[in-house]
Amino acid sequence: MSGSQQNPDESAISGEINAAVAEVTAEAMFDTATLRPDEQEYLRDHTLKKPLGVRQIWALGVGVVITGAFFGWNQGLTEGGPVGMLLASLFVCALYMMWVLALSELSVAMPFAGGPLAYGRRAVGPTFGFIMGWSMFLEALFATIGTAIATGGYISFVIGLFSEKVSQNKEIQDLVTLCAGLGTVAVFGLIQWTGSKRQAQFMDCMTYGAIIALVWFWIACIPAVSLDRILTTPLLPDGWGGVLKAIPFAIWWLVMIETVALAPEEAHEPQRTIPRGLTLAQITLIFLVILTWFFASAAGNDYKQTGAKEMSFPLPFVYGQVWGNDSFHLILFSIVAIFGMIASYNGMIYAVTRQSFSLGRAGYLPRILGHVHPIRRTPDVSIFFWSLVVAGFVIYGYFNADAVTIAVLTCNLTALIWYALAMVCLFVLRWRAPDMPRPYRVPLYPVLPALVLLMSLFAAVVYGWLNEVTVLWLTLGMYGAGLAYFLLYARRNLVRAAPEELAALAGQAKKQAGAESASV
Repeated sequence: MSGSQQNPDESAISGEINAAVAEVTAEAMFDTATLRPDEQEYLRDHTLKKPLGVRQIWALGVGVVITGAFFGWNQGLTEGGPVGMLLASLFVCALYMMWVLALSELSVAMPFAGGPLAYGRRAVGPTFGFIMGWSMFLEALFATIGTAIATGGYISFVIGLFSEKVSQNKEIQDLVTLCAGLGTVAVFGLIQWTGSKRQAQFMDCMTYGAIIALVWFWIACIPAVSLDRILTTPLLPDGWGGVLKAIPFAIWWLVMIETVALAPEEAHEPQRTIPRGLTLAQITLIFLVILTWFFASAAGNDYKQTGAKEMSFPLPFVYGQVWGNDSFHLILFSIVAIFGMIASYNGMIYAVTRQSFSLGRAGYLPRILGHVHPIRRTPDVSIFFWSLVVAGFVIYGYFNADAVTIAVLTCNLTALIWYALAMVCLFVLRWRAPDMPRPYRVPLYPVLPALVLLMSLFAAVVYGWLNEVTVLWLTLGMYGAGLAYFLLYARRNLVRAAPEELAALAGQAKKQAGAESASV
């Protein structure tokens, strides 16, 4: 056999890559023949596989968000009381139901790993595209950081149920939290590296496990349910101001479902799988949110204890109040509850690495971040680099007890920023590119996306009203650093062969051809 011949495995991989490249360029509405040979090779070397179907998209959407039911939201109980937290949660559920319907139009029209980058680039230009992509990246990064630290805390709590030495020694608890958090980062970095199909299979299992844990929690709480714990006097302990203060924490219930917007490039028939999988995931999550809020509020002895700032494991805490901290089934439940944490971490690190990959592939971030493993077709450099960054923040969390809260609120704020910007893109594209193929269209246009825009801006303003100084300055600093890199270096070194750039160039060419035809 000559050195130029390929073995069957290599031929199969090559065929998959060529098919994926053809599909990506077709989705970008770009003629591959107009690319230079080096640009065609670049696109070939930076294309992902497409193994995901409706069930995998549903599992990704539910799994990446489901950690919100296990921690983070509970601090809203202290701010608004049980009823206030319910009202804040209903506001957020309505926002996210409309958000996923509007997002589906954008993600299907431009089904690339760049997601927000592609929308902003096509609608306005490179700078707006970078701001969109950077916002999604920051949201995913800080969600991943908060979940990694909280997962460590959950595991520390479970170990404490077995060991009195751990449960009664804060220093040992913190050390176990650190080690468990770092272990989570390492294990799931490896899982992501193995391939999108493998991590999707793992995500399926973890998502089902997390849902089983929530159902288990609801059933276990039934004997202790008392409506008097929800119908407090007064009903809204801090008035409507408390409801507003609870909104930033309620957002954590559902934030990061937009990770699905980064999956179309790896989805089979994205025009069908993305809207169906995303909508089913959101409906599932709303059901989980309402029932988890009800049983945690109605079965816990004191909502202020459940919502305490340092309480990062509210469900096992309430479970222990119902059945006692020495019950064997509390230990079993707490072990199963870890599924919810690690399912979301897996989905979140997926979002971080895919957004980093797309920004690197297109030249908006260092190109090395867009590198793809030649066999596994995973963004290996992005997976390795950002896993190290998350590990660094986990170590920082060992020295700062507020690290999880800061990460959660920073994630939520950056999410709201790009939700609003995404709706601007949707309106602009409807106006500037009315003929752009849209296999799926948002219902009730323009009312529904307008409501998403207004509700997102309203929730973002609440952050300023709450005067979350640390979160606001951290967010401002991250945007400043990103924009400085882009404006001073990256904007002059963008990669024409990246799918997000191809889609924008195809749109510009079509617009120019239309203008020339009209002038004739």
